[in-house]
Amino acid sequence: MKKRSCRRTKLEKQQHETAVKIRKMTDEQICEVLFENTKNESRVGEFLDFVEVGIGNGIGVRTIEKLRRIAEENDFY
Repeated sequence: MKKRSCRRTKLEKQQHETAVKIRKMTDEQICEVLFENTKNESRVGEFLDFVEVGIGNGIGVRTIEKLRRIAEENDFY
């Protein structure tokens, strides 16, 4: 059973808001956020691995593959 939003902790509310923002972004916006804010190359791969593992996060396998390809082409990965 799903947890009611009124019973979420502050951290859970913050995580939910972040997840919703990411799901509403276009591929281009996600890439901009990832590559502008990430200085350490290994963090990009770590993030993509984390997002890929998440089930029901609203980000499809094809989007993850596109992001990996873009990261590899631009030497971020």
